[in-house]
Amino acid sequence: MKIAGLDIGSTGCKLTIFDSDGSCLGKAYRDYPVKRTKTAHEVEAQDIIDSVFEVMEEMGRRHPDIAGIGVTSFGETFVLTDKAGCPLHTAMLYTDPRGADECRALEEELGSAEIAAVTGLKPHGMYSLPKIMWIKGHWPEVYRRAEHILLMEDFVVFLLTGTAQIDYSLATRTMAFDINTITWNRKILSVAGVDERLLSRPVPSGTAAGTLLPEAAKRTGFSTRLQVVSVSQDQVAGAVGAGVFDSGKALECAGTVECLTPVYDGMPPLGGNAPGQLRGRPVCGAREVRDLLLFLYRGRADTVVRGHPGKG
Repeated sequence: MKIAGLDIGSTGCKLTIFDSDGSCLGKAYRDYPVKRTKTAHEVEAQDIIDSVFEVMEEMGRRHPDIAGIGVTSFGETFVLTDKAGCPLHTAMLYTDPRGADECRALEEELGSAEIAAVTGLKPHGMYSLPKIMWIKGHWPEVYRRAEHILLMEDFVVFLLTGTAQIDYSLATRTMAFDINTITWNRKILSVAGVDERLLSRPVPSGTAAGTLLPEAAKRTGFSTRLQVVSVSQDQVAGAVGAGVFDSGKALECAGTVECLTPVYDGMPPLGGNAPGQLRGRPVCGAREVRDLLLFLYRGRADTVVRGHPGKG
C-alpha cells in the first residue's frame, strides 16, 4: 500500500509518497509567492490550490495507485469563498497587521482571561477570528457573499472532496474554538459577529473527508477511490512524526517560523497572564495524541501519519 502526505506551508506545498514500511518513494514541491508590505502580508489562496494540483499531477503520473492522502497545513490563514470554494479575496498571513484593533475589541468585551480559558490562546491579532472581523468591517460585500470560511487545510480538503471539515488542532488557531467542549464557541463568535455556519465542521485529527471528486481525480491521475484525510496543523504533525508522544519530549522546528511543540500530561494553567498557546485539546495521557492519529494500518485509510521516531 502506498500513502501520501500533503503539507501546505506558508510559501510552498509538498507531496511525499511512502510505502507500507514508511520508506519515501518520491516527493514533489511547488512554491508560491507571498506579498509583504507595511500594511499587508498576503498570499493568494488560488496560487496555493493551483500548486497543490501541480504536485498531485506530478506524483499521480509516477504513483497513481496510492490509497490515501493526509493533508496538513500552516495555521491561522483563511479565505472566504463562494459555494464552490472559489476564493473571494487575497488571504492574510498570520503576520498581517490587520486584526489588531478587532482583537482588542474582543478582549474589552470578553476579557483576555476568558478567551484564554476557552481557546487555550493568549488573545492576539495573528489569529483568524480578528482578521475575519476586519474583513467583515472593511470588506462587507466579501463577507456577505461568503458561503465558507476555510483555513488552508480545509480549503484544500474541500476542493478535493467537497467536504468542509477542519481538524481540532487547526481549528484552535482561529481563536474561536473551545478546547474544553471541542466545538466552536458560540459566545466568542457572537461577540465577533461571525456566523458559525460559515465555518467547517470540527473533526478529530485523522478523520477521512471522503474520496477524490471525479474532476480532481481526472486532473491528477489518481483514483476516485483515493481517501483524503484531515490530519492536523503542521507543527502537530511534525511532533507525531518525530515521536513526541509524552511530556518528556518536545519538538523544536524551524521553517518560516520557529516553534516549540510540547505534550502536556495534564491541563496547564490558562488565563490572561498564562504564557504560551495550546494547539488542539490538552490531554491527560499522551497516548491519546498518538491513538488519535495512528489508524491507517489498522485497516482503514484515515490518516497518513506513521509515528515512527526519526521518520518525517
